[in-house]
Amino acid sequence: MANALLPRDRVHAWSEAIGDDPTSHSSAITRLLKDQRRLSRFVEENAASMQGNTGAVATYLVGVILRMFDLAGGRLRKATWEDVRAAEQRIGGLVDQVLPLDDDLPTRARAVQRAQAHILDEALYALFVRDAREEEDERLDPMEAFKVYMLMWVATEVLDEKWQPPKDFQGVAAYSHSPVDDIEAPA
Repeated sequence: MANALLPRDRVHAWSEAIGDDPTSHSSAITRLLKDQRRLSRFVEENAASMQGNTGAVATYLVGVILRMFDLAGGRLRKATWEDVRAAEQRIGGLVDQVLPLDDDLPTRARAVQRAQAHILDEALYALFVRDAREEEDERLDPMEAFKVYMLMWVATEVLDEKWQPPKDFQGVAAYSHSPVDDIEAPA
């Protein structure tokens, strides 16, 4: 059974804090990627087929997801190859519900049941919505952004399965999409 969702405002706040000050999180991200070696190896294998520095971006963003689980507290067990391959297969069966690569991809992706959907909403925002606001030469190619999203989705599914929230965790029971512009800073 999937865990209750990390609250959307908390996920966004963590994402912004990590993005605003990556240096203060870099050692934790490096440690977490080393601790989850099978998952990080999966990302590295897939990143090899990506253009330019997209593979490094994918690895970093999976590290950010790991950091969010770390910041949430609790216990995160190590992923096995079986965990990673099972999540990859499960998600591979849902790709046709998310494609094609067009402006409605984020909407279709949000309609598919996903573990820790608020983390993946943040990924969609970072890769597709925020990216659409960037200058043309600063944007990721849509296919490359989709590949990164798929790796983030697999990672999130695996990590949610391996995560035991802290006893005092106050998660969200039901998913509803909250656009970033509507998110209030957590108290």
